[in-house]
Amino acid sequence: MKVNHITYTIVLLALLSSCSREETAPEILINTINAIDTIETICYKQDMTRSNPRDPDDTIFSYREMYFQRLVTDSIVGVKGHWYMYDNTKREVIYEDIYDGCRLIRRNNKDSLARIYDLQEFPEFKSRHFWSHKTPYGMQFEFKYILGKPGPYTIDRLHDTIIDKRACYQVCIRLEDNFSMPGFAIRPEYSEGSISYTTYYVDMETYYPIGMKGVSYSVQNPGEKSFIEQRYYDINFNTWIDEQAMFDTSEESVTGFEILEIKPD
Repeated sequence: MKVNHITYTIVLLALLSSCSREETAPEILINTINAIDTIETICYKQDMTRSNPRDPDDTIFSYREMYFQRLVTDSIVGVKGHWYMYDNTKREVIYEDIYDGCRLIRRNNKDSLARIYDLQEFPEFKSRHFWSHKTPYGMQFEFKYILGKPGPYTIDRLHDTIIDKRACYQVCIRLEDNFSMPGFAIRPEYSEGSISYTTYYVDMETYYPIGMKGVSYSVQNPGEKSFIEQRYYDINFNTWIDEQAMFDTSEESVTGFEILEIKPD
């Protein structure tokens, strides 16, 4: 089995070399933007590791299952969504986020507490950044923003690679003297000496990102780096989703939970 795996990898690398295309990094991002435009619904799983912001020597592991339906007018993440966040065994759902474009419910299944954010009653929530991980449409927004306002960004195509047996482009976005990458509810903020590299693995066949990794640090403390790495797999495009059941934020959806109505500060 080990020999077969090595042979398979060698064949993949040979095919990758022979099929390598000449697109530039911006052209790859444009193709990814166009590919995401064809996605109305998407389901996938995500493995993530990242630095613990409270302890740089610690690493946080998480596993999520995502169900998204495109919501073009949304200013938060561009979707109706249901996020399932599992424990380290990948068996028990400990947290759930449910968002229908009007209400966000964050269910904590460990202590039976449900936090409710009403974006109709409190539209100022629409300017808040709720999720650190990326949705397809969040990535699309980011790529459009960067291509339209190159300013502090440098976009490079790295060597092609194999991720989860898929031939992938690698596109690296470097950001200097700014605190964060752009998002629906966030804009880069000037921060002298800050440097970040975000590399996306883009499937050559679908032009869809199947992973990313990011590293950030300050030139004043180059040895203190924070990182994030994500893998997206078991991806299903434009599959049917029972919208009423999956994105249910009714009172019945929090039956048995202690309710905490969140109001803006």
